[in-house]
Amino acid sequence: MDAQLANQRGRAGSSTPHQSAVDLFCSGIFDEAPSSYGASQIDTVDDVSLTSPLSFDDLSREMDLQSRQTPRKAIFSKSQTPKNDSLWPSSYTTISDLQFDGSSSLGSPNPISQSCQTPLAQSLQDHSSILVEYYFKEVCGMMSCYDGQLNPYRTTISDAWSGSPSLYYITQSMAAACLSEVLPKFSSIGLQLQKQASIFLSEEIQEDQIQTSSLLALVMLGMSRSWHNPGEVGQSEFEILATTLLSSKACQTNTSPSDEQKMSFFQNSLVYWQLLLAFVSDREPNIQGIRQKWAQPAQPDGHRLDEPLMPHPQTGVGIEIQMLVSKVGCLVRKERKRIRSRRFASRNDIDQAHKAILEAEQLQSLLCAIQLPHKDTIADSGDEMTPPDHLLKIAEAYRCTGLLQLYRNFPDLLLPYASLNDPTHEFITFSPEREASSTPDTGFPENAWLIYLALHILDLVQDIPVSSTSRSIQPFLLVSICSELALDRAGCSAASAQQLPLASLASSPRLRAPVTQIDILRARKSMISRLSCFENMLAAKPIRQMLLLVKETWACMETDQSDVYWMDVMVEKGYTTLMG
Repeated sequence: MDAQLANQRGRAGSSTPHQSAVDLFCSGIFDEAPSSYGASQIDTVDDVSLTSPLSFDDLSREMDLQSRQTPRKAIFSKSQTPKNDSLWPSSYTTISDLQFDGSSSLGSPNPISQSCQTPLAQSLQDHSSILVEYYFKEVCGMMSCYDGQLNPYRTTISDAWSGSPSLYYITQSMAAACLSEVLPKFSSIGLQLQKQASIFLSEEIQEDQIQTSSLLALVMLGMSRSWHNPGEVGQSEFEILATTLLSSKACQTNTSPSDEQKMSFFQNSLVYWQLLLAFVSDREPNIQGIRQKWAQPAQPDGHRLDEPLMPHPQTGVGIEIQMLVSKVGCLVRKERKRIRSRRFASRNDIDQAHKAILEAEQLQSLLCAIQLPHKDTIADSGDEMTPPDHLLKIAEAYRCTGLLQLYRNFPDLLLPYASLNDPTHEFITFSPEREASSTPDTGFPENAWLIYLALHILDLVQDIPVSSTSRSIQPFLLVSICSELALDRAGCSAASAQQLPLASLASSPRLRAPVTQIDILRARKSMISRLSCFENMLAAKPIRQMLLLVKETWACMETDQSDVYWMDVMVEKGYTTLMG
């Protein structure tokens, strides 16, 4: 054991202490294919008992035996030949098609063997098996909008977790965070496991070639930080992943299709993560180098480009939409911050407002122009609970959410539609000085746009059963519409609307009748009901934070505060969390 630790530390110390990110990452980041490890291979579908490769119950005995016998096989071993080189198939394939020989990695990693640097507390040792089992039975589905054999957070992790220290601990940490709701002692255990994962990951990302398993662990660590503490959003892990991908893309040429697939997988994860951060963080890391198209890269030899494409676990089928919505989030957050801090008018302030309006116009145009794929062109993920239609509705809901945030913060974007629908050309804008009126608005003013669009988004989400695995990417959609469900908007009508920017909104049955207070109250109740269901089906602490934010927003609206916006309430009350 001591010899193993000495070898490990020697390897970790071989990197120059202050190497730049480019130096560290240019030599290749996708150099390890997900592997299977003989006896540690897991059946990830059947409900079977999962046995940990590191038996904590026997840890002391094994350490004693190793001190008196010939050294055994390392606890974490990556010396075996990888069996599966695919994270996320870029086209529809069968399970057998996903088996690669591992020769397409960007470099040949040196076999490593690692073990715990510090002995774990007995409380951690006693619960390893149940945490690993719970991860594969429940938690892995929370990281993806579909589940089954094509969910890499199930299948790929099952191949790699026993050979990767960081994956080994982060999977258990995530499981402990979820189980802490019913067994409180798992709360502290989960944090200890998270710390252990961070220790190993900090060493793994300094290797000359960062393993695929380490990048997976990086995503899982960052996105699950809010599971333990809802205020943590994984900003540091996000920036490490962004730097890694951009550095690799700048340095690599003539990469194999398999490596392109891996790069695309992590780019998609980065896009989704950036969207969530854009609405809760003022830090704007520059990741403009990430590919600006939603479709996956060219298919490997033997696969036609016209074959159905696999949805991504986080972006589903709407990566281009999510990229634009993340830009909407950055723009809106910047504008709200500028307005809150403004003490007097200035030319610079006017210039900033003008630039923001121009950017908002461009984002609106781009969002409206995107054409989503037909459901027949989307590969079946193998999840019966999540057909392609669910993912298309989620993508459309994200598009509408982006537009809703733009229209709320830049009402001038609605002027062209208002002039078409209001014969008097008297477009009524919403402002803090405007008092609520008992008389319904005439024409098709901003209030009608906002309430109908918010209800349309809710309808798109409500059309999807709560049992759909796509629930993992739904919470943000619900929170983002809460401040538009104002009771004083009852009476708004779209009867005079002749032109709408979105076909899905134009076909909504909501437009056939004026909005009533019962409609708004029912929408609020449906939103709370769905989020409450998610509290029991997803990581509870972030969802609980979202419920607090939604209810506090409505409370502010009921106290006659004007122009209440959910993002302002989140900032003022400290209800920040990662909403996905």
